[in-house]
Amino acid sequence: MALQNVEVIAKKRQLSQIGKKTEPVDSTIKEQFKFNSIAEVLSFNSPVFIKNYGPGQISTTAFRGGNASQTAVLWNGFNLQNAMLGQSDLSLMPSFLFENIEVEYGGSSSLWGSGAVGGSIHLNNKPLFDQGLKASTNFGAGSFGLKNISTNVTFSNSKFITSTKIYNSRSANNFNYVDTTDKEHTVKQQKNASYDFLGLMQEIKFLINAKNILSVNAWINANKRRLPSFDLQSESKTYQRDDAARVTANWSFINSNFRSGLRAGFFEDKINYTDSLTSLFSKNKTQTIIAENENYLTWHQHHQLNFGFNFSSSSAFTTNYESTKTLSRASFLAGNKFSFLNGKWLTYVSGRAEYFSVGTLPLTGNISTEYNLTKHVVLMASTAKVYRQPTLNELYWLPGGDINLKPEQGYTCEGSVNYKTQINAFSIFISGAAYSRKIDNWILWVPGVNGNPSPINVQQVWSRGTETTWKINYYKDKFSYKINLVTGYVLSTVEANSLENDNTVRKQLIYTPRYTVNATILIGYNKTALTFFNQYVGYRFTTSDNSQWLDPYQVSSLRLNYSVDTNLAEFILYTACNNLLNKNYAVLQGRPMPLRNYEIGITIKTKKKNT
Repeated sequence: MALQNVEVIAKKRQLSQIGKKTEPVDSTIKEQFKFNSIAEVLSFNSPVFIKNYGPGQISTTAFRGGNASQTAVLWNGFNLQNAMLGQSDLSLMPSFLFENIEVEYGGSSSLWGSGAVGGSIHLNNKPLFDQGLKASTNFGAGSFGLKNISTNVTFSNSKFITSTKIYNSRSANNFNYVDTTDKEHTVKQQKNASYDFLGLMQEIKFLINAKNILSVNAWINANKRRLPSFDLQSESKTYQRDDAARVTANWSFINSNFRSGLRAGFFEDKINYTDSLTSLFSKNKTQTIIAENENYLTWHQHHQLNFGFNFSSSSAFTTNYESTKTLSRASFLAGNKFSFLNGKWLTYVSGRAEYFSVGTLPLTGNISTEYNLTKHVVLMASTAKVYRQPTLNELYWLPGGDINLKPEQGYTCEGSVNYKTQINAFSIFISGAAYSRKIDNWILWVPGVNGNPSPINVQQVWSRGTETTWKINYYKDKFSYKINLVTGYVLSTVEANSLENDNTVRKQLIYTPRYTVNATILIGYNKTALTFFNQYVGYRFTTSDNSQWLDPYQVSSLRLNYSVDTNLAEFILYTACNNLLNKNYAVLQGRPMPLRNYEIGITIKTKKKNT
C-alpha cells in the first residue's frame, strides 16, 4: 500500500521530470555512503562537480557550468538555499537522513523558482504506513579521529507514522598531505580543521481518511568547525558555527480526478564566524517563511491541469547590513500535462509569474516532451526560461551591496535519448544528453570603492556540453554485478563582459572542469557487496583569464559491506579505503585533500514488524 504516492509534493516532482534527464541514487550505492554527506554521494556518482574545501569543510555545486547559487537544493519540495548566500552547504547534509536522493538536470525555474538554473537536487523522506516498529543504529570510525553515530527509530501503523533520526559526526581532521613546493619536507599535516556536526530530524504523518494526509517535519542541526588558513603552516583561530532549524507542514487532499495541497515552512539559519587573530566577529541570522498551494485537475482523459500560488519572505539580521532587511516574493504557477498516443508521448507546458519586493523578476516558462519511440528507446527534449534573483548579500552587504542589481536570466535547452533493455539476467541502460544555456546579467563580485568587493551585472555566460550514462546490471541467484560509467563535458565561457580592459571573453569559468568521469564497479554475492569507485576531474582554471590552473586528478575508493542475519536483528559490517592509490590532489587551490585513509563501521537493524 504505497500511500506516499498520493502526496502533492511527489506529483510536482513527477511533472518536472517529463522530458528531463533525472538520475536517482541507487539504493545499493546509497548504502555504501550512509556515513557520508550528500556532497560525497554526488561527487562519486554524478557528473555534478562538487567544490570541496576538504573533509568537513564547505562543499557546493558547479552544475553544468553554473555556480552554487544556480542549483536548487530541495528538501521535500522546499528550497534550502540560504537567503543571504544564495547557496547550500552539502557537507552539512548527511545522506543517512533521506530515503530518496535524486538529481534533476536542466533549468526548472517555472516549477522550483529562483536558483533552479543548472539543475536541482531532490532530498526526500518517504516513510511507509503499516510497517510496525523499525530501528537501526550506525556506528563508524576512521582516520584522523573520525567518529560517526546515527540512529533511526520509526513506528507506523495503518493511520500514523513517526520517524526520529539523530546523528553526530566529528573529527580532529588533522590529515597528512604532500606539499610539492617544499623539497625538504614534502609531507605535512593540516591542522585547525576539526569539526563536530550534530542534528535531529523528526517526521510525523497522519492518514486522516482515504482522501486526506497531514504531515509535519522538523530538522534541527548544530554544526561547529574550525577553518584552516590559506597558509596551512600558520596558526588559525577561525571558527564557524552553522545552526539551522527547519519546520514544515503539509496537508494533501485527493479524489478521483483532483488533488490539492497546502504547505508551509519556517526556516532559520545562523552562521557565526569568528577570527580572534584579526578581531573579526560576525553574527548572521536569516529567517524564511513559505506558504504554498498546489492543485492538480485531470479535466480530460489526456490532459491534467496544475496551478498554484507561492509566497515566501526572508529576513536577515546581521551587523553587515545597515538594518534588518527583508525580501518577499509572490508567484503564480500554471501548467498542463498532455498525453498522446496512449501515453507513449507526454508533453508538459508551464509558466510562472512572479512579484519581487525589490526590482522585477521575469516571466518564466517551460516546455518539455518525451516520446517512447520503441519499448526500449525514449526521446526527451525541453526548453525553459530560467532566472536567479539577487541574494540579500548582493543587495545589502556593507560596503558593496547594490540595490539596483538585475536578476540573472536566460534560456536553456536540452535533448536526450535513453535506451533500456533486459537480456536474461542482464539489464542495460544507456543515456546520452546535450544541453545549451545562455545567462545574461551574470552577477560577479569585483573590486569596488576603496577596494571593497561589490556585485555587478557584468557578464553573459554560455554553458553547453554533453553527458553520458552507461549502466550494466547482472542479477542471478545470489550473485550480482554492476558497472556504472558517467561522463560529463562542460564548456562554460564568458561571451560578453562590461568591464574595461577585460580579457575573460571566450575563457572558461574558474573551477569549472571541462571533463569529469565517474566509474563504479560492484560485485555482490549473497550478503556481501564490494564496490570500487573511481573519479576523474579535468583541468580547473584558477584565474579568470585562464592563465593558471590546477592539474587533473583521479581518486579511487574501495568499499565493502557484509551482512549477518540473526533472528532479532541484522548486522551490516562496513569498511572503506578512500584515496586508494594514495594520490596527492586538490579540488580547490590552497585546499589539499587527505592521502589514503580508512573508515569502518557497523549498522544494527531490528527485524520486528507488525503482522
